[in-house]
This record gives sequence, C-alpha cells and structure tokens, in this order.
Amino acid sequence: MGSVERGNASWYGEEFANRPTANGEIFIPSKLTAAHRTLPLGTVADVTNERNGRTVRVRVNDRGPFIAGRVLDLSKGAAEELDAIRAGVVPVSIAIVSLGDNKYRREAPPGTDEDPTASTWAVQAGAFGSEENAVAFRERLAGAGYPNPWIEEYQGLRRVKFGPYTGRSKAEEARDSLGALGLAGVLVVYR
Repeated sequence: MGSVERGNASWYGEEFANRPTANGEIFIPSKLTAAHRTLPLGTVADVTNERNGRTVRVRVNDRGPFIAGRVLDLSKGAAEELDAIRAGVVPVSIAIVSLGDNKYRREAPPGTDEDPTASTWAVQAGAFGSEENAVAFRERLAGAGYPNPWIEEYQGLRRVKFGPYTGRSKAEEARDSLGALGLAGVLVVYR
C-alpha cells in the first residue's frame, strides 16, 4: 500500500500473556503481532528495525503503546525477529501491507475447551478521555483481581473493560462486585 510511518517501537511479553487484546484474541507473546494506537485492527505491516535492517511482518491486534514517543508495541516474538529484545526500544519504519477490518475476534484461551463461538460478555467499568487515567484504572482493576482488564478506544474515549464472561448473569455478578470499589453506573456489554 506504500504508507510508511517512522518512530520508536518497544515490546511486551509474558506479563500480558493469555489476556485479551483489543480485537478479542488472546495475547500469545510468540505470535508476530503488534499494538498501534490508530491503525485498524487486523492491519498487516512490515516493520523494519532501522538499526540493523531486519524486517518482520506483523498483524495489529491490540492498542498501544501508551508511552509517549513510541509508535508501536511489538509482541516478544516480533521483537526477537528484529533483534530488539536487549535494546527494548528501537527506531522502526512501519510499511502497511494491508489495512484491517477493525473487527472483534473471539478466541478461546490457550489450554481450555471453551467454545470460541460462544456469546461473550464483558464489564465496562469506566471510560476516560485521558489515556493516563485509563491505564491507571486498568491497573487498579488488575490489582483488585478482576480478570483481563483491557483498554478499548472508541470515539476519543478509552473504555476500560474486563472479562470475558460466557453468560450475562456472570458478567452482572462481576459488575455488582465493583460496588466494593465505590463504582456505580457500570455497564455489562455484549462482546
């Protein structure tokens, strides 16, 4: 497609393993994926480490990075292909191969018999205009033991959600438990 973006890329790995990404897939650090703030989910791009010329093809399945001065977060597998693990942050160029469809995809967590086509529910615990506030709230939920909190951008807001749950009643129970954190007006959403 010819579109190229340049900037710094970091990587993320085991600390986010088995959590849902923005498009609903479960994050597996060894897969060749990436997080980008605005590219449509499902976009395929060639990422080149400008320090050594190595290139890897990745698919955007998540949102981020949430640190100023970075344009891309690579999976650990993609960072290994670029020889970027030790450096942590490297200058890259991102060449778009094909734009994604921004569709949400549902995958069963690795090692489970869960039906990946089953209806899924999540709890939207908050929505923020500030990225910093959304990240802090996501970490607060994770620290309180809520499963797989993630951030989803929508019309300029950062929605903080957690789940998924296989039934609405399970999601409602989780929503109701948020009262202990002093939260009200929390939504149960179909995913």
